[in-house]
Amino acid sequence: MPQISIVLPVYNMEHYLKATIDSILSQSYTDFELICIDDGSTDNSMTLLNEYASRDSRISVYSQHNAGPGATRNNGLNKATGKYVMMLDADDIYYSDMLELLHSKAIQLDADIVACKSNRFDNETGAKLDSWWMLNESQIPEEEPFNCRNMPDYIFTAFMGWPWDKMFSRAFIEKHGLRYPALSNSEDLYFVFLALAKAERIGIVERELIDHRDNRKGSVSGSRAKDPLAFYTSTCLLKSELQKDPELYQKLSWGFLNWAFGYMVWNIETMDDPEAKSIQLDALSSGKFTELEIEGRSPAFFSLDPNVYNRYRDLLNMADQTNPGNVDSFGRRILAKVIHLLQRLYAEGFCSTAHAYCSAVKEKITGDKQLDEGPELSRGEAFIAIPTQNNPR
Repeated sequence: MPQISIVLPVYNMEHYLKATIDSILSQSYTDFELICIDDGSTDNSMTLLNEYASRDSRISVYSQHNAGPGATRNNGLNKATGKYVMMLDADDIYYSDMLELLHSKAIQLDADIVACKSNRFDNETGAKLDSWWMLNESQIPEEEPFNCRNMPDYIFTAFMGWPWDKMFSRAFIEKHGLRYPALSNSEDLYFVFLALAKAERIGIVERELIDHRDNRKGSVSGSRAKDPLAFYTSTCLLKSELQKDPELYQKLSWGFLNWAFGYMVWNIETMDDPEAKSIQLDALSSGKFTELEIEGRSPAFFSLDPNVYNRYRDLLNMADQTNPGNVDSFGRRILAKVIHLLQRLYAEGFCSTAHAYCSAVKEKITGDKQLDEGPELSRGEAFIAIPTQNNPR
């Protein structure tokens, strides 16, 4: 039985597969099995996989009718035999000491989950992209191992809801029956965040160990337009599962709802398919995102990211312009703006509020906006800068 099972879902990856598998086979830690699941590829991926399997006994190859990334990972998990599991993407590049460092930390901490830092690069240009947010060290406790009770407001924002930068204990996965839901996209957030919430022992490796490929045509992230509300379905499934432990959910609810609110805003902002974006905006303006609990809460509640509420209001304005005849939506928008203005006046005073609004108007007119290059982060910084007990509930 190998120490590590690597599950590699593959769908039409012939252009990237060689670099990915070569980086896996070049690992300094060699006690692993590589379980490749071809999800009904129509290109040369299956031929490449069989060629690699014929040369290395650690590789096993399986094929299935196209079922999506979640079902493919589930298939791989069902076949895994290792003490630890990683679920990697078939287009990324993995540093040669990735398995060694993650496995060593997992053994050292007897961890349920160990995560690492990553880099991003643009598939078209090769340029490195801003990556600090992929593991937000400022929101992670300094003492290891830790769990969600040590960071209840940050467990959903310190980590990203994807599996490829994390090593999981397979016994932990099976103990909690963790599997991916049957969704065409956003299925990974359910698995990863539920795992992070249930884990008792989490650690991190504070080194970049993965080069993650961005801006690839046909990527999983590009499938969001096919089911533009899947992100909300997955969020609701996660919330429902978390609420089965009322005491835990009470501790996590503020951070969860802030993350879910921001994730909804990001999903709509970044949707580049006009028809899919129209569906999302219609759902927003008609109040269909009820499980996010936006209605009836002041802007101060959603303060984990201080900028997200203004971005939300911009989306509401966009929704009004898309569907100007929606009177109910317009009324809710006006009420939200009045509440936000009163809240800001109370908290900051007239002069500060007036200055902020004038600056916002100037920015809209001139388009002159300063872009952040990303903060310099120190591990655990958020626990000093933003004491949890001061967060509005």
